[in-house]
Amino acid sequence: MIMTCDQLDTLLPEFFDGTLTAEQEAAAADHLATCTDCRTVVSELEGVGSLYRTHGRLKLPNDARERIREALGLKES
Repeated sequence: MIMTCDQLDTLLPEFFDGTLTAEQEAAAADHLATCTDCRTVVSELEGVGSLYRTHGRLKLPNDARERIREALGLKES
């Protein structure tokens, strides 16, 4: 099985959970061996996971959250 970037992207939750099938795992490894873009994505996500495990969930101050929501065009619920 040859895996594309889009297929790997779809399977990232299972990739990080370790629940890929043996075939998917092998295809992902083959793809990551040749695709620097996907290796970068996986590396960045591993870094985010590491930060979360180290620091836990961070809470934004209400004013910062409100400014972000306004910038995104979202209304406070």
